[in-house]
Amino acid sequence: MHKAQRLIQLIMKVNERKKFTIQEMADECGVSRRTMIRDLMELSELGVPLYSETGPNGGYRVLREKVLPPISFTEYEAIALFFACQSLHNYKSLPFKNEVNTALDKFFHYLSSELKQKIERMQQRLVFWIPPHEMEVPFLKELLEAALEQRVITMMYEASSSRERVIQPIGIYTMNGLWYCQAYCFFAKDHRVFRVDRVKGFSLDADQNLKLNMDEEHIKTWIMRIEGDEMLELEVDLTLEGVRRCQSDLWLAQYINLHEDGSGTIRTKMSTSFISWSVHFFLSLGMEANLKRPQVVREQIQSKLRELIKQYEE
Repeated sequence: MHKAQRLIQLIMKVNERKKFTIQEMADECGVSRRTMIRDLMELSELGVPLYSETGPNGGYRVLREKVLPPISFTEYEAIALFFACQSLHNYKSLPFKNEVNTALDKFFHYLSSELKQKIERMQQRLVFWIPPHEMEVPFLKELLEAALEQRVITMMYEASSSRERVIQPIGIYTMNGLWYCQAYCFFAKDHRVFRVDRVKGFSLDADQNLKLNMDEEHIKTWIMRIEGDEMLELEVDLTLEGVRRCQSDLWLAQYINLHEDGSGTIRTKMSTSFISWSVHFFLSLGMEANLKRPQVVREQIQSKLRELIKQYEE
């Protein structure tokens, strides 16, 4: 086996285990102990973060992240991966923002001059636009890790008022440039969707005995699920301008029934977790929308309007 092939094979074997000895690896690769020492030194010089421990229970282990062996890409595979990373560019917060930037830099550095020029030309003609939001999302990575580890966490959540919530995150998703966390809320005793930018405090000190056993089927059932157990009928009459503004919302746009004069009506079902959002959204449309149902949203809009009148009468 050529030396380059042996080193690639060695990277793959090193990644497979937490700890190993020189002799164990030499036996697996069919080389002498001296050759294995040289190969491990070369891997270390190439940037593989190896750490050695001396003593009877000593050996080698890989620090931090695993390192992948060299991978070959076709021209269009390289372009696809580059623009997959570029599509995240407009997000102010990502759970792995630094890694995206460094990966993109490394990737672009090793491309041929011709392919670099092709990508630069394509960047001027292909744009992945995400609505820019300036809200800070300081606990995005922590919520994702809690979902992966199925941990129960305590968070301070700011909606109409700040309240401490104990939740078990299921997963994270993004829509219209905003980040959302779907979770089981032990306060509500139900599944809920939380805006991640409204999480103002985060702690891992919650009682782990509360933890629910969520298998893959349970997670698939709930991640990106908009509907909750309790559904409400949503009915809204829209003017021409109201239709135009609702068409900018990905969720509402699919439920607009257009009339001949350009006005429209929305008839669908909404989760109770959308009540607060609906109040503020349709109130912002003013006379361009007349929300008929659900009654709870209609009443809250009326209450907000009375508060506004009182504020501007003073």
